[in-house]
Amino acid sequence: MNSRKALTILSLISAAGILVACGPTVETSSLPSSSEDDSIDWETPEDYVAFEGSQEDLTAHVTVWHTFGSGSSANFESISQIATEFMNRYPNIEIELVNHSSYDQIYTDVRYAITAGTTPTMAIAYPDHVAEYLYAGAVENMAGYVNDPLIGMGVDDETEAGTIDDYYEGYLEESTDYAEPGVYSMPWSKSTEVMFYNKTYFDQNGLNVPQTWEDLWSVCEQIKALNPEITPFGYDSDDNLFITRSAQDDIPYTSSDENNRYLFDNDQAKAMVKEIKENYDLGHMTTKGASPNGSYTSTMFTNRELLLTVGSTGGTNYNYTPNFEIGIAAVPQSDTSNPKVISQGPSMCFFSSASQDELYAGWLFYKFATNANNTANLATLTGYNPVRRSAFETDVYKNWSTNTATSGSSKLIHDTLEFADANYATAYFTSPAFRGSAVARTEVGGIITNVLLAEVTESTIDSTIDSYFEQAYNNAVTAGN
Repeated sequence: MNSRKALTILSLISAAGILVACGPTVETSSLPSSSEDDSIDWETPEDYVAFEGSQEDLTAHVTVWHTFGSGSSANFESISQIATEFMNRYPNIEIELVNHSSYDQIYTDVRYAITAGTTPTMAIAYPDHVAEYLYAGAVENMAGYVNDPLIGMGVDDETEAGTIDDYYEGYLEESTDYAEPGVYSMPWSKSTEVMFYNKTYFDQNGLNVPQTWEDLWSVCEQIKALNPEITPFGYDSDDNLFITRSAQDDIPYTSSDENNRYLFDNDQAKAMVKEIKENYDLGHMTTKGASPNGSYTSTMFTNRELLLTVGSTGGTNYNYTPNFEIGIAAVPQSDTSNPKVISQGPSMCFFSSASQDELYAGWLFYKFATNANNTANLATLTGYNPVRRSAFETDVYKNWSTNTATSGSSKLIHDTLEFADANYATAYFTSPAFRGSAVARTEVGGIITNVLLAEVTESTIDSTIDSYFEQAYNNAVTAGN
């Protein structure tokens, strides 16, 4: 650390470590490759004040609210090292890291800070949270910073950030998917979903790994014939199951149109939920919401109660066990020629109440923190996807792959990262973020949970589904007003 200053740390909670044991095998044939348009064209707002002078002379105190834990946690050590190295490169900029115990807590604290006029320079946030901050008029449009000729992306400086086109396009699209035009968040670390499966069981019984939902239900029938007591498949997020199937099937979910936000109460969505319910009742599947005591399907998977489970790449290590070989495959698709997988994970937003110099300095810190080396390092520690393509070509990632990620949960994290990079680059989707979008997400997840647990007959299933959709729609509309 530079001797002229100290890294300020307010620590509220510690993060958990990662266990190490034997390694999995990867199934990589699920999704086709395709090309994508990498051009990024964000319009600089008219009121943006371009940076003048030299970066070396920029003096500012930058406050960063985060959820990376404290003390000896791997996540906190990583962000602390990044902040220390940044301050060595920019000795006139001080980075203060302020930990918050959870994403919900930081969301609550930011909302209070907006009211009190005490927001930080920048904060980790989910897009739904950013939408609420934006509704309050508190978020800075970052398009001008991206394009700035002296501090923008692609400028050769101490951040070593590279160009904007190196970020995955799907992550950047999320930065603009808000109710107002502009760039109101930037990708920090992202996750998606994959399907983990018991490769030992599949190999022993000659089963094919399903690529589509139709394949999945067929495989579930085969497994039930072999082992009637087993529930073959689990989905760890009821919310994501509804949203992902809707995206795959082109079923309307939500909209950026402020006059027609909530679109999910429709016949296509009801038919999709009915299909899921029928397979639940056949014993083919379950979800976290429908499981006894809300058990994670990852836990049920490692306990051999399930043979396939869809879960977040950010929680890859929870799907690891040394008791059988683990395979990795794509989330089942409706159309493998047009794959869709959800993009999640935190972004960084900047608050317009900060001084102009604080925003310039915070932007430089963001560039540095998400350069190829730093985003690669964070990925190796957590299983979250790096936000830059070039992260996989860094010495940081290559050395970890060769020397550390050779067994146990570290290898499962490695193989999951590699799988997502090889198969998902053009498959990511996001949903519009607006005031009330977080409630819509919760409500559609509730539809899945409630319908699965409902006692129905052939004559009552449709009316039951109708009632839960109506209830969810009304709750979402009320929250958004």
